[in-house]
Amino acid sequence: MTSSVIGPLLAAVLLASAGLAGAQSAPAAAPTAEQVQQALKSQLPPPPAGFDWKLYKNAAFLKPAGWNELEAKPAAGSFPTFTYATSPESFSETKQFEMGLTITIVSGTQRLRGLEAKTAVALFLKPIFDTHKKEEILMLDRRPNGDYERTVFRYRDAPPGLKPVIVHKFILANNVTDSLHIFTFESPESTWAENWEKYGTPILSRLQVVAQLPIN
Repeated sequence: MTSSVIGPLLAAVLLASAGLAGAQSAPAAAPTAEQVQQALKSQLPPPPAGFDWKLYKNAAFLKPAGWNELEAKPAAGSFPTFTYATSPESFSETKQFEMGLTITIVSGTQRLRGLEAKTAVALFLKPIFDTHKKEEILMLDRRPNGDYERTVFRYRDAPPGLKPVIVHKFILANNVTDSLHIFTFESPESTWAENWEKYGTPILSRLQVVAQLPIN
């Protein structure tokens, strides 16, 4: 995976958005969220055919053109977890898709629970390990990436009576920003290779996270 956390790109984004605000009056007003988003998108490379750049919170990624999408915000008083999902299938909060991408952003595990983000990854994955056989765990790799710890995790999920699926998770944990970014791509096992090559690889190999932009 070559997914990265934007560093130098953020400076260009802020300079561009500051220029937009500075053209209006002096002293320059702080750029709006929309201005920052537009400036960020302007710094990204052209998307490949069949994809468009999508910005969700502080994560930029390739969204296949025409895919349906759904966002879910945390309920009042609940733990700050934000979710975005996209799929070519029709789906809802009660009707899951078979193939698609889900982005889960968790903020404040240290602040609210006294649990560092990098430690929270192990607890997040533990239920999967506890309910799956060893041979169903297909990939696990954890390594540092600047302030982040990157985890790549793939497993086969085949509950009785249901179609077997392959689930691939790309997780970025940052103790400094007290945040977790969990990118999940899944597909029926029967079409995994085709869907991973056509969608999973382009999406997860090019996603960007701007750590300095707010999540909430």
